[in-house]
Amino acid sequence: MSIRIVLLLALLHLFVVPISKATEKYHFGRTKGIEVSIKPDSQEFVAGSIATFTVTLKNKSRETIKINYPTGQQWDLVIYDPVTQIFRWSNGFTWHKSPHCIPLKPGEERSEKLSWVSVNKKGEPLLQGTYRCAGIVTSSPTKYISEKVNFRLTPPSVIAKEIIKTSLNQCFEIELPRYFKNQQLIWEIVYKCNDNRIEERFRRTNPTTFQISFKPKRLGHVEFDLYAYSEFANRKVSVERRSYRVEVE
Repeated sequence: MSIRIVLLLALLHLFVVPISKATEKYHFGRTKGIEVSIKPDSQEFVAGSIATFTVTLKNKSRETIKINYPTGQQWDLVIYDPVTQIFRWSNGFTWHKSPHCIPLKPGEERSEKLSWVSVNKKGEPLLQGTYRCAGIVTSSPTKYISEKVNFRLTPPSVIAKEIIKTSLNQCFEIELPRYFKNQQLIWEIVYKCNDNRIEERFRRTNPTTFQISFKPKRLGHVEFDLYAYSEFANRKVSVERRSYRVEVE
């Protein structure tokens, strides 16, 4: 065999392999009467806990649709942080080749609950914050993937929202614990809705508590969270979150 032919075959191999691997196709969201959606069982999960999600396949058309599966696998789950994929439920599993077909009547839906343990490779709770999830129906020749949905990993302690009613220019204070397990806490404010309606005036420490003083400047309502961090901790590893709604009347 000449050197030219060998080189030509090698080049063809380089191009043909990727193409064959790229034959797996995905359709997103709703297409051709098929709708795939995912719903977290909660909008918030404690970092390090088991998070569960329900993936649903629905026939939105007026005709029966046959869903073909090449193996015993029918569902999959992907987690993003919030763009990079950090988890795929099917990784590490194998399924026997058992082609089968499941018909879906008009309006009929099927669903499956899948779970994910929100820890890193060392078994430690993942950083708190917003993540995204997507559900997949592993049909053939086209797989269907849902739109991505946001959810949040939270501190181990989440205090129910407190409502504070106050008047214009009437200052108020919020009292917080100063220590957690003998470690001094740093409190950080994250506003959800403010629009310059209140402003922080000062912070004051006592032997066991910590006060933040606010001044209302405009009528309306304000919503914010207060996150507690150990003094030298990562700012995405808080020990507690407290939520507030201030109504300035």
